[in-house]
Amino acid sequence: MKITKIERAKRNREKVNIFIDEKFYFSTYDQLLLKFDLFSGKEVDENFIENLKKETRIYESKRYLYNIISRKRYTEQRLREKLLIRKVDKEIIEKLILEFKNNGLIDDHSYLSDYLEYLSSQKRYSKKEIESKIFSKFKWNFDKNYVKEFLDSYNEKEVLQKLLQKEKNIDEKVIQRYYRKGFDYETLMEILKSLKKGDKCHL
Repeated sequence: MKITKIERAKRNREKVNIFIDEKFYFSTYDQLLLKFDLFSGKEVDENFIENLKKETRIYESKRYLYNIISRKRYTEQRLREKLLIRKVDKEIIEKLILEFKNNGLIDDHSYLSDYLEYLSSQKRYSKKEIESKIFSKFKWNFDKNYVKEFLDSYNEKEVLQKLLQKEKNIDEKVIQRYYRKGFDYETLMEILKSLKKGDKCHL
């Protein structure tokens, strides 16, 4: 088997089309031309071609990961799912995930910590809401003890008090709204007692 032609791909100018024995065989990237010493006239075998195809899939999947994480943070599990949707081989997925983790490009614990700090800084969520958002984003793949310690130190009463103080009028509908958001009912009643002295609480 011999490479008989290498031409620039029309749709993706970063790729080249490889022709073997005068027939189109597959496409690969410029960067792999040098790595595999590809040129017209080079003799190749099936093993060489399969290795090149595999490296092309790895390179393409790596480019995809770099592209999406440069625009948005993702959990390790979500990145796995995205690669599976693209039908990337599990062996390649494991290789890339490990490489990105070793380079600090995937760090679920750092992401979890930053996300908790973000939710806390909003000063409008109950502990149950925060817990729900964590489960929604990280599924079961997060440090449960770390989240518990964070929630234990989270001053939900202070958050609720400031939220209620911003309300123009507090009636039964307002109370039910905050209760549905996950705020503790006893804490709600305790804060309302202090607000009854003013004219904001109409119960």
